[in-house]
Amino acid sequence: MNDASKPSPAPVTRNARGRPSNATNPDGASATGAGVNATGTNVTAANVTGANATGANATGANVTGDSDAEGYAVLRSWVGLQTHGLGALLREYSGLESALHASEARLAELPPATQRVLKAARDAWPRPRPATRALFDPARRAAPGDFLSPSSSPSPGAPPSGQTDAPGRAGAPTRFVAITDPAYPALLRESPDPPPWLFYRGDLRALERPAVAVVGARRASRAGLEAAGRIARTLAAGGYTVCSGLALGIDAAAHRGALEGGVTAAVLASGVDRPSPYRNQSLAWRIAERGCLLSELPDATAPSRAGFPRRNRIISGLCAATVIVEAALPSGSLHTAAAALEQGRDVYVLPGSVFHEPGAGCLALLRDGATPITDLDELSAHFPDLCAPPALACAPPVAAPPVSVPGRRLLACIGDDGATLDELQHGSGLATEALLATLMDLELGGWLCRAEGRYRRLRRG
Repeated sequence: MNDASKPSPAPVTRNARGRPSNATNPDGASATGAGVNATGTNVTAANVTGANATGANATGANVTGDSDAEGYAVLRSWVGLQTHGLGALLREYSGLESALHASEARLAELPPATQRVLKAARDAWPRPRPATRALFDPARRAAPGDFLSPSSSPSPGAPPSGQTDAPGRAGAPTRFVAITDPAYPALLRESPDPPPWLFYRGDLRALERPAVAVVGARRASRAGLEAAGRIARTLAAGGYTVCSGLALGIDAAAHRGALEGGVTAAVLASGVDRPSPYRNQSLAWRIAERGCLLSELPDATAPSRAGFPRRNRIISGLCAATVIVEAALPSGSLHTAAAALEQGRDVYVLPGSVFHEPGAGCLALLRDGATPITDLDELSAHFPDLCAPPALACAPPVAAPPVSVPGRRLLACIGDDGATLDELQHGSGLATEALLATLMDLELGGWLCRAEGRYRRLRRG
């Protein structure tokens, strides 16, 4: 293109600090429309991960407009993962530049690291951070560990071919929503330290329904897994969105239970393109199809130890209440409970035995004033908005088979923490042959199960 054919640059207006305040950068390239950065890469439709930053929600409408999306992409290039306090700042101001030029007194309230990156962004605005300009390239290839596409080698949980454009599947784009967008979850926006933006796959409208977090230990007991699944299934069937963290144990059980009854959302400590642990990738795809996967971290971000506390405060921030099923001392579940209390949300706990290590955190929460859930059939007492589930879900439970006299003796020997085979033989006085036969009858009848070398009760009565 010769000089005569080039468009005339738009006039530049400047704010009180001398920075450009309109849509044109100093080189004459549009910062809000179709433009090119200093590397010649089009930056209008790409976020820092290479996915479309403007995104479309499940109905195809824009979530964050093109001009705002580019501004947020530039801001993300400067702040990186240092977002502490940034969400609350953006919530107070009508636009990005006004937040960047907040008073020194307001900026002083932010963590020092956040202050430094914001001031660097302000001084360079609207140019992206030079070291990260390559990340604006929409042709950037997916990093190792991204969701596998159907054309990749087959792997456990990989989606079938021909379905890559379904929301949340491997080929679907990661979408972006900023805290200033009306589509941003309202309850999370009100929390003390909301994330400034969210990346998601699936339908963000799942978080317009009332939400309850169900979280707990990774190394959970059989009884804890069953309780988490039942609570989540009941809440989801009753109109709630169940939120958790996709971890092994209680989190995964809650997601699976919710999928049986309704909708669930998983908050990740990584980019939504690489959910972890790997064995839960198939579950992640199901969640994205029926609900939503979300994170404040961009694509290609691997999980890290520092990311889990940040993720936990998003889980509790999305929800009006948090249910802790099992939690050790210390544990991430207790971080979620602490975040919920800081956000002014309700915390419910399933009581456990003093001899059950994964339940020690629950007992500590009860001591500190959390509300106990003592009857899973009475969840409506704690969640008054719980709708009646469909008639089929209300079918009366199957009557428990009768228990023999030896069986009753064995059940009486099993406490909340279960019992070993030796403890049962010593407590019941049964001969080995009679003991094993009675245990088999009780297992077949659904009265007990064996987990981690101990027999545990599944029914009361």
